[in-house]
Amino acid sequence: MSSNTGYSDKNAKSVNIQEPEERDTDTATDKYIKSSWERCRDQYKMTPDANVELVSLSESEVRQRREPMEKLLSDSEEVFDKIRTVSKQSGYAVLITNTEGVVVKSYADSNISHDLEQKGLRQGTLWSEKTVGTNGLGTCLTECKPVTVFAEEHYGFNLHNFSCSAAPLISPDGTPFGALDISTYASGNRLYQALALNLVCETADEIEAIVFKNAYAHQRVISLSFSPLRPETTALIAVNDSDTIIAATTPLLLTLGCRDRYELVGRKFQEAFSHNSEHLESSDVVELYVRINAKSLKLFATLLHHSASETQAKSSQSTLSKRSEPNSLAAKTEVAGNQAEDSPLFNAAGKEPLLLKQASRCQRIVNKGISILLQGETGTGKEVWARALHQSSERADKPFITLNCAAIPESLIESELFGYGAGTFTGGLKTGKVGKIQASNGGTLFLDEIGDMPIELQASLLRVLAESEIIPLGEVNPVKVSLNVICATHRDLKELVSSGDFREDLFYRISGFQVALPSLREREDQPVIIEKVLRALCLDEENAENVQVAPEALKVLCRYQWPGNIRQLKNVLQYAMCMREGDLIQLDDLPDEVFAEPATIEHQADQFSYAPPSRMVSMAGVAEEGTEPQTLSEKEELEQVLEQHRWVVTRAAKALGISRSTLHRKIKKYNLFIDEAAGQLDSMS
Repeated sequence: MSSNTGYSDKNAKSVNIQEPEERDTDTATDKYIKSSWERCRDQYKMTPDANVELVSLSESEVRQRREPMEKLLSDSEEVFDKIRTVSKQSGYAVLITNTEGVVVKSYADSNISHDLEQKGLRQGTLWSEKTVGTNGLGTCLTECKPVTVFAEEHYGFNLHNFSCSAAPLISPDGTPFGALDISTYASGNRLYQALALNLVCETADEIEAIVFKNAYAHQRVISLSFSPLRPETTALIAVNDSDTIIAATTPLLLTLGCRDRYELVGRKFQEAFSHNSEHLESSDVVELYVRINAKSLKLFATLLHHSASETQAKSSQSTLSKRSEPNSLAAKTEVAGNQAEDSPLFNAAGKEPLLLKQASRCQRIVNKGISILLQGETGTGKEVWARALHQSSERADKPFITLNCAAIPESLIESELFGYGAGTFTGGLKTGKVGKIQASNGGTLFLDEIGDMPIELQASLLRVLAESEIIPLGEVNPVKVSLNVICATHRDLKELVSSGDFREDLFYRISGFQVALPSLREREDQPVIIEKVLRALCLDEENAENVQVAPEALKVLCRYQWPGNIRQLKNVLQYAMCMREGDLIQLDDLPDEVFAEPATIEHQADQFSYAPPSRMVSMAGVAEEGTEPQTLSEKEELEQVLEQHRWVVTRAAKALGISRSTLHRKIKKYNLFIDEAAGQLDSMS
C-alpha cells in the first residue's frame, strides 16, 4: 500500500487476473466473488465487462439515509480518525454506507482519494450489488461478510481499476446496519490487499463494540480476552439481572467458534462459564472457562459496567438508609409516582397530552397479550415507541428484534422471518439460520412498515400469531415460540384491506390496540421536544452544554410544519449547531427550509402523509386547462411513471408514494418486464 501519488488508470489497467470461475476457489473471498458473479449473471441479468452507471442520490436523500446513523458516526469519531490516518498515508478513500449501499459518509484525505472521489467513490453514490454488480460494498452487504474485490473481480468494466476492501457493520442483534470500505487503485498483487481487509475488519469490530455498549448501557457488559494483561475491548457480552446472556459481539462469537449467536445468547452465564456474573464485581479480572461445542477455553473477564438495577440500588441505598420512616404511605406513594414518570413510555411521550394518555393506556395493557399497532408519519418515532413498550414490559430483559418489511427484498423476507434449515439453500449457511421470529422468542418482535409485507407472507404470519409456532424453511417439525409482536406503519391499513393488498383477518389480529403517534406539527409540546433533541445533540459535542435557542428562532421552529417530523428537526438543529457563533442559536443559524412558504410546506406534508390516495389516478399528471382529466388504468400509470424515471424503481416508487417492494409486485402483476426496460429495472433498482 504505497503512498505514491503516481497511480494512473493506465497503471491500474495493467493488472490481469483470472475470472472467478477459472481461479482456485479455496479461499472464502474467491467463493464470495464467484457467488456474486453468478448472481450478476443469473439474477441481475448483467453483461460481464459492460460499463455500469453509478446512481447518485440528492443531498436530501442522502441526509435522510444518514440520519439513523448520525449518533454512530459521532460516537465513532475517534475510530474513524484512526482509519483516516492510515488511509491518507496509503492513498485510500474511506466509505460508510447504510444497508442499501448508499454512501452516507466518505473521507478523502489524500491526492489519490480526491481522484477516486471524482470517479464516483464519494458520498451519495449507490453501490448495491444489484445496481453496479460485484463490488466491495455491495458484495459485502449481500454476503454479510468481509470481502476484497480486486481489479477485474469487479463485474463492471469501468470498475476494473479499483481495489475495494469492505466489512459489514453489525448491530447488537447480529444484523448488518451498513458497511465500511476502503478503496484505492488496483496495483500489484491481490495478496497485498490482505492488510487493507484486516484494517477494515478491525475498524468494523471497534464500531460494533461502540454500538453494543450504547445499546446495553443499562445491563452488565463484560469484556473477554485470552490474556489478563491485554483486555479485549471488542469481544463483549451483555448479561441481564437474571444472569442470562442477552447479546454478544461478532468478535467474541468468532473467538469462541460459535456457528450461531444463539449457541451463547439465551444461556445462563454460569451455565456457559465457570462463575456467576456477579462474581466479576469483586475483582478487576476473573479467570473463566467457557464451554462451547464440547470444547473448553480459558478466558479472562472484566466487568465494564453494571446493570441499571444494580446502579440504581447502589445510588439509592444511602438515600433510603437516611429516611426516618421508609415504610410510610407517603414514601411509597412518592416512589410509585416517580417510577411512573420515569418509565420508558412516559419518557417517550414527553409533555404531549395525547401521548401521555396513550402511554397510560399502553402501560396497562403491555403485559396482557394484546397486540399493538403503531401508526404515524415517517419520522414520528414509531421504533422509539416500540422500544419503550418493550422496555416497559415483563420481557424487557429479553431480545428486542426488528424487521423493516419495506427495506428487505421480497424474496428474502420469508427466510428472515422464519429462518431455514441446514442445506435448504445453495449458498446459505451450512448450519441453517435462525429467523427473526425465533430470535425474538420470549422477547419482542417489531415489524416496521407491516403494510409493505407481501400478501403471500401475510397468511403465514397470521398462522404463526394464531398458533405460536413456526416451521423454518426446509424443516418439517414446528418450533414453539413465545411471541410478542408490535407492528407499525405509515400507511392506512384499512384502505389496503379494501384494495385487497392486506388481509383483513391479519389486520384485526395485529391491531388489538392502535396507537396514533401525532406528527411534530400537531404536538402541543414542540418547545419541549426541541429542547430534548437539542440537549441530546449537545451531549455529543464538547463545550456545548449551555447552548440554547433564541426566542425568535424558537418561534420560527414552532411555526414550521415539519414534514419530516422529529427526524427532520434533528437535522435542522445539527445544522444550526454548526452555524452558531456562541451559545445561542439565532435566526441566521437556521437553514432556509424552515422559512418556506406555507403552500410549499403543505405540499411537503402531503408527501409524508400516511393515508395514501385510494386510487393511483393522481400519478397520471395534471390535465391541460380546458380539457377533461384523462383517467388511466393502473398499468398505464405504472408504465408512464416508470418511463418518466427511466425505470429506476427507487425513484418511481417515491413518485408514486409507495414502497419499492409494492412497486415490484405491481410490475410483476402486469408483466412489465419487457426488453430493455427489464434490464434497466434489474440493474438500477
